[in-house]
Amino acid sequence: MIHEAIVAIKDRTGSSVVAMSKWILANHEHAASINQNMFKSRLNMALKQGVKEERFIKVRASYKINAEWTKKERAKEAAKKKAEQKKKKELEKMSQKKKEEMAKKKAEADKKKKEASMTPEERADAEERKKKKEEAEKKKKWIAEQLKKRRFPMEDTRLHSENKEWGVRPRKDVTRPPALPDTLACIIPPHLRTGDRKWSSRNACSNVVHTGGNLSELGPDRDRGLITDVLQVWHFFCGDVGLEDENYPVPKFSVKTMFYALDEVLSGNAKAAKALPPLITHLFVTALKMLLAAQDTSSEAEPVDLRLQADLAKLAGGLNAVSWSQIFCYYVELMESYYTSDLSLGPDVLPGEGKLDMSYFWNHVKMDVENDASKSEEPIKYNAYIGNPGGVLAKAMSKLQRQVEPWALSAEELMAMLRTLTDDILAKRPDLSEDMQGRGAKLYELQKAKRAALVKYNKVRLAYEGPKKPSKPKKSDDEKKEDGVKGSGGDVGAEGDTKEEEEEEEVDEEEKEEEEKPFVPTATKKQFEAAQKAWIKAHEAFENGITKLVSRSEPIGFDRNHNAFYVFRHDPEMVHIERLKPMSLTDELKLLGVELNPFSSWHVIDTKPLFEQFLCCLDDRGIRERETLYELRELTILKRRLHDGKKDNTRVQAREKEMEDLQRRLENAKSACDAADGRRSGRLAGNAGDELKKIEEKIKLTLEAHQEEERQEKVGREKASDYFSLTGLRMVVDLYASAGKKLTRSSRKADDDDESGNPPIAEMTCDKLWWDDKVGGNGTVNVLVNALLEMEDKCNDLSPWKRNDATRDEWRKQLSDASVAWAQDCLMQLGPSADYDDEATSPSPNKSQRTESLKMSHANIVASIKACLKDLELRVFEMSGQKKAVEEADTVEEDGGDQSGDEDDVDQKKRGQNWKIKINALNRVPTPKYTLIRDIIVAAITVARKAHLNQVAAELKAALQLHRPHAAGEAKAAAIAVLEKYGGCDASGDEEEDVDFDELAAVDAPADSPDNEAHDAAIASMLCSEAIMMSGSIGGDDDADPYDWSDAIKECKSLSRLAALTQCFLSKAYDVVARIELERGELDSLLGVNAKRQSRSKKASNIKKSRDSSVGIWCDSKLTDRLVKAKVTNYPWWPARVCEPFDPMIAEGVEECGHVVISSVGNPGMFLVPEKDVVEFVEEIEDDLSGFDDEVVTSLRESTAIAKKLWRRQNVGVQSPWSSKKSKPRFVEEKKTRS
Repeated sequence: MIHEAIVAIKDRTGSSVVAMSKWILANHEHAASINQNMFKSRLNMALKQGVKEERFIKVRASYKINAEWTKKERAKEAAKKKAEQKKKKELEKMSQKKKEEMAKKKAEADKKKKEASMTPEERADAEERKKKKEEAEKKKKWIAEQLKKRRFPMEDTRLHSENKEWGVRPRKDVTRPPALPDTLACIIPPHLRTGDRKWSSRNACSNVVHTGGNLSELGPDRDRGLITDVLQVWHFFCGDVGLEDENYPVPKFSVKTMFYALDEVLSGNAKAAKALPPLITHLFVTALKMLLAAQDTSSEAEPVDLRLQADLAKLAGGLNAVSWSQIFCYYVELMESYYTSDLSLGPDVLPGEGKLDMSYFWNHVKMDVENDASKSEEPIKYNAYIGNPGGVLAKAMSKLQRQVEPWALSAEELMAMLRTLTDDILAKRPDLSEDMQGRGAKLYELQKAKRAALVKYNKVRLAYEGPKKPSKPKKSDDEKKEDGVKGSGGDVGAEGDTKEEEEEEEVDEEEKEEEEKPFVPTATKKQFEAAQKAWIKAHEAFENGITKLVSRSEPIGFDRNHNAFYVFRHDPEMVHIERLKPMSLTDELKLLGVELNPFSSWHVIDTKPLFEQFLCCLDDRGIRERETLYELRELTILKRRLHDGKKDNTRVQAREKEMEDLQRRLENAKSACDAADGRRSGRLAGNAGDELKKIEEKIKLTLEAHQEEERQEKVGREKASDYFSLTGLRMVVDLYASAGKKLTRSSRKADDDDESGNPPIAEMTCDKLWWDDKVGGNGTVNVLVNALLEMEDKCNDLSPWKRNDATRDEWRKQLSDASVAWAQDCLMQLGPSADYDDEATSPSPNKSQRTESLKMSHANIVASIKACLKDLELRVFEMSGQKKAVEEADTVEEDGGDQSGDEDDVDQKKRGQNWKIKINALNRVPTPKYTLIRDIIVAAITVARKAHLNQVAAELKAALQLHRPHAAGEAKAAAIAVLEKYGGCDASGDEEEDVDFDELAAVDAPADSPDNEAHDAAIASMLCSEAIMMSGSIGGDDDADPYDWSDAIKECKSLSRLAALTQCFLSKAYDVVARIELERGELDSLLGVNAKRQSRSKKASNIKKSRDSSVGIWCDSKLTDRLVKAKVTNYPWWPARVCEPFDPMIAEGVEECGHVVISSVGNPGMFLVPEKDVVEFVEEIEDDLSGFDDEVVTSLRESTAIAKKLWRRQNVGVQSPWSSKKSKPRFVEEKKTRS
């Protein structure tokens, strides 16, 4: 009763005798009947006895229960209970044993009874089951023996196949491989990644299922995949190859930066902005500049290589940050033509790999073997430069040929294009391969030095410290049991580990014996420290060399499935894994023995938790996985660079902690309210209620804020992420900024002195295409518009606007409107979209610049710029004087049959027959030789243009457009039809005579032509017709004329092609304007016009009598119909036309000095000659031409023929004064005397 009273009172300081008495009397009725003195006496005796037995502890006047006595009592009760349970279990066990014995006897009796009643068939089945059981037991013993014989490490595939076959359970410390994210998912923050990869509604990573290759193609011709191309491109610019060229600077970006830039393409941001990320554009422009740059060609170079260099230089003239995609298309077509131009002619060309025709397996209709294409000498499967016709590169080329803008291309197509350029650069520049080989040799020497230092260090350490003592802790009995069942189930693992334990005990005994022997060092401490320092130094040198000198990243290891692991030393932020997936084959292909390479997909490990999980899934019993595990653990730099997942979870953990604190405060507030309800004070109860309401309101607001944060995170990546840096835009800006600072004063002065230079669009940086205030970019169209407006300003300063159909302001406004309309249609955005943002807060930098709404389609914008470009080109063409020369030359073709008896027309007619000789030779060229047919037609077009047969050239060009690879029949027939239209060809000689097709396919005329008697045949351009026509502006060149330029403008539909045409025009225009400014300055200085304008006083001219009149001049003038002959210094008497300057001050100066401004017929040049050196054209002047070159004489004849045509046009019906005086020579030609 005392024990119960102390427990019931629950006083920490103990229970007094009075309190115990009250509790006993209150709870036990029989105690109240006892005498009070006797009750006290018995109570005191019981307390003393309890203290004596250590049941109670006396604390002053109170008593407490002893905790030790309580523990002993509980232990006694537990032991008693345990004994009772043990006895009960023994009884149950005995009864169960009796039951089992009885059941066993009954089963044996039933078995004997059943065997006696079994039929022979049932007995045979029983024996077969018994036999199978014995075989299973035998196999189990054999597996146990094989497990004992295993020695680790062993081959991984064999290890895991045997474990699977034998049913061996995996080790507990080897976990299952974790789910690895795709490589493109590395740009997603780890805390936002989900299993289905749908982390953003507009991000295209969720749409990229396979990133390794194309399953639709068999064999090695299939595409390598997006990730493979990205890694190759990165290695070229920043990785293993590590392009470092001062002439072609490239920012040092990471692989993840490249993925961020590509994500802008995948997500559609590039298409919305109508501009690729500047980093990708910069890489394309840099690669193309390297390929199109002029190379030093030796004198022994083949003519075709020299022609290729000339074509590349022509393409380089149109390359800029806007036109790169069109230049890439022209470049690929050029290389395609270069590699296939001699395929149908050269008998020594190595044929490509044949293709197996398996159509009869599926009863397909066989193709007609009589087809002309099958007769071609070209191999069936020869894919030339582009490769697989169904591949990504071929698809990209098909789009570019249709003038699709670069931002409309897919990420796979862009990377395939860039990878193609890097391959060509490696093949074109042997210095890169030599540098890679040199770095490999240096790295090998460092590796040898490291190994030698390590061997020496180990030897010295062994001599100084002695053999290393093993420190293996002994295993407990539980660990031994776990090890016994680790490798297999049941007795197999136990039997296999028993032998190992015995071997370990023997090794321990041997080690104990060796420990007892004393060690005597044979090396000093100084030698040991020196060897250690040498090894550390060699190790550091090797590690630094790996980062700087590695030339080819090899896999650091493989796993059991032969999946490769890569860690790039130049960017050790993640582990790249190339996982192989087998490809399935049809039964028909398997019967034929067709083998396929496995399909690969790329994955990444970029966080520390994922890295640790992956290390746990590697089994070190396999050779490959053991080596991989060792290499990964040794990569300390990787562990430092890996992303720590804890930092990403900071926000989540902070939200959880905040909610826990609020919940705890809520519970305390509720308890305080419950306690205040029983109090009389209303003020305290009111305070507790107010506090509870505040906490509940705060919890509600916090939950709403947390939900809003989570919703924003689910929409995309962090809102505060700096995609300006992540996508590489800041790198490109800093690169150009640093390149601008490196310009020295001398180079800047040289640039200032160069008046012509390159057009601004050619030197435009890629970051200027991005419309952003941070980089100062003004957009793609604005770049073209500003370049054209700047050129128009230069032209207007020289020759003011004279058109009547439109004003200058209207022309400039047309360009400005196109730029504004383009800006309104572009959404310049980096990173994922924010659906919760309002339209008013949309980060579009061009909203502030929108003054009015202009809605123009892409085609209308291009059409507006084309019209202005064409007008400006015509204006420069007129200013240069070349338009006048072309129009004068056209009169020869228009009036070619009027005066056939003139002796000056004989050579012109002979030149007009050259193109017919070439086209006539097509009758003897087989149709399958499509390349030769193309070259002959191109050469005929060039010859026709030189002979001023523009109509013939246009019709032959239309025939050339019908030419197709492997199908040249239509083009051949159309060219022969043009020949028949113009009267055919009067071929002399036997038709069976051999024809030199190489000479006919040359640009110049055949060897029997009067212009080429001693001239070797040149090789025709291998560029496509669209690329050739780019150079047709401002008079054109040998390959293109103004008509081609007009056709090129008409066919242009994309901004990329328009930018290429614009730059080609501006390159010529700047040279023309610079020449005009120089010649106008020469005229102003001669006449003293500048001094007159400044002083407003008449000043004499500076013209001297001994002045060289062959120095060209220019002025804004009107061309008159007056034909004269002028004597220019160092030139014979030349036909010319008199010019009247528009500027009255220049006209007055020319008249005062007694000179005349003339323009030579058939040439764009203008000259200032004295009046005494000018006579009328019809006057006969004897001139000795023996002192002039043949080129000058030929040009004089052509100009004279043109002048005669012009005179006849001006004097219709009047007999020419020189037609009746054929016997009287106009020129005295004497043979040159040679010493």
